[in-house]
Amino acid sequence: MIFPSLDLEPVIQVGDRTRLSALKSFVTNDEAAIDLVMIQPGASASFITVDVTDRYLDYSFSASGTYVITARVGASGASADLSSSISVITAASDALFSTDADLKLHEPDILQWTSPGRNSFLNIHRRAQKLIIEELRREGYTDTSGDPYTKAAIVDVEEVKQWSTMWTLQLIFEGLSNATDDVFHEKAVRYSALRQTWGKTALLRLDTDGSGTIDDGEGIDTASAFVGRR
Repeated sequence: MIFPSLDLEPVIQVGDRTRLSALKSFVTNDEAAIDLVMIQPGASASFITVDVTDRYLDYSFSASGTYVITARVGASGASADLSSSISVITAASDALFSTDADLKLHEPDILQWTSPGRNSFLNIHRRAQKLIIEELRREGYTDTSGDPYTKAAIVDVEEVKQWSTMWTLQLIFEGLSNATDDVFHEKAVRYSALRQTWGKTALLRLDTDGSGTIDDGEGIDTASAFVGRR
């Protein structure tokens, strides 16, 4: 039997490079070796034949939407398909708190460390954004309806840009580190300290009532745990 595998990023930004991988596809011992791998980057797209050893397609989507990706794996004339979906969103919808340009102000050569198949760290900025929102929730901050804040409440991203930048750098170097005494570990520790400093000193003017704008007195002082209106 043939068992296709498909490894995708769940969310990708329009124009960002991503890897559609069927690398972990396999066959049972009674089957011939895999001799064909094709990937279809969307239901309306054509199948693209990829290297049978590497088994991946690096791709970039030009429009937002949900795309159904299909991997077709063949062995001696027989084949099997597996499909999964990927969400492609605009930069405006993503609304990330920091960018690669912010990272380069601290680490000019940072882009050399992007993961295989990627040409940016947008996925790590997105993770940092989720961690910031989760931290606000964990600290018990809620809007005027008692609901946890979402990223939409942070109207002025400049107020969290440094916090997000340091968190993103910490995550990148934690991922690169493989020993407690290597240079990547040292950088991760340094950026972790800076991340905590920026997190404690942030004064966030949040949209606490969901109006889409920041009214006078709406916000959080993370140093003194003030929340709501002054």
